[in-house]
Parts: sequence; structure tokens; C-alpha cells
Amino acid sequence: MAGHLVRYCPLCADALGVGEAVWLMSPDSWQVCLRHGYWSDDSRGRGPDFVRLAEMPEAVTAHQGRQQLAERWGPDGEELFADAFQVAVYWWTRMPDVVCWVRRAWTAGLDAREMRAAPLVIYPEAAELAGAMLDFECAGRRDTADRSRWLAGVEQVMAGWGVDVAEGRQALLMWLGRHRRGVPAPSGPADGSGLLLGVGHSRIASRTGPVSQRSFLTWQLGMAAADM
Repeated sequence: MAGHLVRYCPLCADALGVGEAVWLMSPDSWQVCLRHGYWSDDSRGRGPDFVRLAEMPEAVTAHQGRQQLAERWGPDGEELFADAFQVAVYWWTRMPDVVCWVRRAWTAGLDAREMRAAPLVIYPEAAELAGAMLDFECAGRRDTADRSRWLAGVEQVMAGWGVDVAEGRQALLMWLGRHRRGVPAPSGPADGSGLLLGVGHSRIASRTGPVSQRSFLTWQLGMAAADM
């Protein structure tokens, strides 16, 4: 019932014989067309209507990774991506000048500190972090030593991205705090090899809607850093 009006891929519209702008109702404020390599959002006249992803193949790979999570794990996979995306939002809010994010924004023709740029520029790191979260969930080992090893490994990757580890650790600790124990996921594959969701995750996160609602990490893009 709620969502964002996002521009439809112009080449897809041309293929349907539509000669005018087409808008989609999207749960997220952006859409990716993998067929033609376009990123679009709900900006409506502020800056470029579309971003060509030919020069940002990492964003295409990230979107494919998100789709694979959803196809393999259903709503649980979407929730994992949402958690990872929300962590990346936390990082971007505090550190919008991370070099790889600034470069992607410039490549897209966007201002690096413009909120519109955030979903696009953090997409690759969010997808990679979602993969690390999946590894943690599938391992099913959540004692203090296991959590510390996982955190240390992710922090090493963060440093490689240029994300300040001390500044960004808090969001990861909040995620781990909800994943101390697990219960079998209610929507895993038919073979019974479902994810072990953290206790309390499904009580807070929505099973539908945009990434900000599918995660139990409740901050929103556009919040002041002090409010997160």
C-alpha cells in the first residue's frame, strides 16, 4: 500500500512501445534493470533520471547477489540483505567521504554527500556484508569466541573498503547482539536447511516492504548520526 514512485527503465519501456515516461510503485526508492544496466530512483527531476551501470559493474554484481539471497533463502535472505544494507547506511551517514563511495557517486553524476547517492554507492559493500552475515548464520556457532572471530574478520574487510573500523563497529555489535542464539527459520528451503535467525529478529523486522522495514536495525537513511 505504500512505496516510492521510481522511473521505469527507458529501454524496457521502448520495447513495450511506450513513448513517454513510465513510473513504477517500488518498495525501495530505487530499481535496477539488469537487462539494460540502468539504475533509477524516485528523485523526479533532481539530477540524472537514470544511471548507467556499465562503469559500475560492482553495483550490478551486488544486485545479482541480493537476488540470489532472496531466491535461495526467501524472506530470510531479504532480511539478511536488509540488515547488511542498514549497517552500510549507518557507515555512510557517519563517513560519506569513504573514497570508493565518493568515486561511485562521481561516476554516476551525483554529489557524494547527496542522500540520493547513498543506496547506489553502498550497494556493493552491503551485498558483500550480507554474504558474511549469511556465513555467520549458516555456521550456527554464536558463543563469544565465534562472534569475536566473525567481527574481527568483517572489520578487516571494512578496513580494506576504507571504512573506519572504530566508527563503524557499533552497528555490527548491534547486529550481533540480536544473534546470540538462534531458532530454525520458518521459511527455509524444502530440504530443511533453513537459516538460524537471531531471536527477536522476526518480532521487529517486517517480512515485506523496503529494506529499512525488513531489518530490525531501525535507523533510517536521512537520520542525523546522533539519532542512530
